Amino acid sequence: MTREDHLHDLLDAHAPADEKEAADRTAMLQFLASLPAPFSATQEKAHFTASALVVDEPATRTCLVLHRKLGLWLQPGGHIETADRSIEHAALREVHEETGLDAQLASAAPVHLDVHEIPQRPDAPAHLHLDVRFLVVAAGDELTLSEESTDVRWWPLDEAAQAGDESLARLLAAARSR
Repeated sequence: MTREDHLHDLLDAHAPADEKEAADRTAMLQFLASLPAPFSATQEKAHFTASALVVDEPATRTCLVLHRKLGLWLQPGGHIETADRSIEHAALREVHEETGLDAQLASAAPVHLDVHEIPQRPDAPAHLHLDVRFLVVAAGDELTLSEESTDVRWWPLDEAAQAGDESLARLLAAARSR
């Protein structure tokens, strides 16, 4: 099974939490069918990304990174690389790269889907990230700062939504409801 087929199955089986997520799921399925290289960051209009809501073992805290380019507190995540076996693997790799944490999937199914615009920057035009989000449990709590972030820290779950943007708040709500 190709990565595209696997992603199609994940998207097809996902039950959206609200109208925004339902619209995002529909858009993702359309992009998956129409983009020549849906996982490539060179797709200027849109490309798939993978991220993860990282929780500690008792699920009382989440690890967020302060994104260097966007200046927002976000869940770890990013572009899918050629070497990534699956979108789930990409999410776990990004967690390790951005936080230093090893983590395991809480479920093989995505916890949330989100389409959001990345603003134009000097090195890239504005484009859409088709973000497939997983819930993962950290195997420890010692954090390592990466070059992609200006800070990384654990947040109490009830405070994390105020730290980030609307997209992070929707992810946290989706994780709580599952």
